[in-house]
Amino acid sequence: MLKSAQAFSLNYDHASSRTDWYMAAVESLVDVIQELSEVKDIDSIIGIVRNAARRLTRADGATFVLRDGQECHYVDEDAIGPLWKGKHFPMSTCISGWVMQNATQAVIEDIYADSRIPADAYRPTFVKSLAMVPIRQQSPIGAIGNYWASNHKATPEEVAILQALADTTSVAMENARLYAELKAKMRSLQESNYDLSRFAWVASHDLKESLGVISDSVDYLSKHCLSALDKESQERLSLASSCAKKLRNEMDNLLVHARIEKIENFKPVCVEQIINETKQEMHSEIVQSGATITLGNMPWLWGDAALLKRLFQNLLSNAIKFRKAGARPQIHIDCQQKGNELLFSIHDNGIGIDPMYKESIFRLFNRLHTQDRYPGSGIGLATCQKIVEKHGGKIWVESIPGQGSSFFFTHTLQATS
Repeated sequence: MLKSAQAFSLNYDHASSRTDWYMAAVESLVDVIQELSEVKDIDSIIGIVRNAARRLTRADGATFVLRDGQECHYVDEDAIGPLWKGKHFPMSTCISGWVMQNATQAVIEDIYADSRIPADAYRPTFVKSLAMVPIRQQSPIGAIGNYWASNHKATPEEVAILQALADTTSVAMENARLYAELKAKMRSLQESNYDLSRFAWVASHDLKESLGVISDSVDYLSKHCLSALDKESQERLSLASSCAKKLRNEMDNLLVHARIEKIENFKPVCVEQIINETKQEMHSEIVQSGATITLGNMPWLWGDAALLKRLFQNLLSNAIKFRKAGARPQIHIDCQQKGNELLFSIHDNGIGIDPMYKESIFRLFNRLHTQDRYPGSGIGLATCQKIVEKHGGKIWVESIPGQGSSFFFTHTLQATS
């Protein structure tokens, strides 16, 4: 780190004029700004600035000061001798406090001739002259100080360089603060998602058991008592059986959705085999709809076979369900390699999706149609997205209403051993 500032410290002595020095300083400052733009934590910012502040202005020392309530905290320093690293001083008793309170620069050629300087604090040090600039010129949050071991009045160019560094530091610190907040929010969101997934798993598991008892009881009544019931009671019993089976299926789907993050059973998988097994399990659905499913060349990949089977099952089931009236579903699955990624596509000739819904359809429990027209729970595509993301890819849809849909998802190639 600080390659630019160190290089500058080797070059400025050879500058033939004050203008040459200033141009070299500006060029080096640009490199320092680039370094600051790449870091995301306060400690790294302080490390860059404390060294750059000294070398860019040819000073004998530099301090990085932050406001801490009504005190100045001398956080770090780079100097030929000890200064005040780690110490706190009241804002009213030090020059950095004056700079922050007045939101202005201070250039002092002789520190012992300036009433703003606490002379006793400076006597043990090498300091004879200084320049101090605020970090953030509106409501300063800190200051950067430069110090010289001999009487030296900082030039306007030196102060300009130092202030530019301070202004950039302000931006870098704000970015670091926002980045830290974002990380904290992401951690909180991950914890909330884990808690929600855990709740969904427990709730679904318990509900599934209860539904199992209800379903078994309804089946028992249908088998042994149906003939003793009147027509209306028989219809109600049949409806109860149908609803129980539907709810158990939805609980299964919700359980899968809630457990995806915890699954780590990755190994080499033959995609063609997974799709063929999926087609066998969907045989009655395929035959009833008259669907035709064709495949391009399918690869092997590194993944979880059960999750990938669920992914293709959900996508194929949707392609069959959302078919046009009187038309047989025509579905083609293909895969192409693009660089280090596999791009899968599932094309159908169904009713299509309005482009305004191409993102919302992947939200949990989001439905575009009523239950009486197209039954479903709104879990399938949300589960597909989680499965694809679990495998490091992304999923999206392209569609023209009335002309069918094409679902795409990617998978990054990696070692299988």
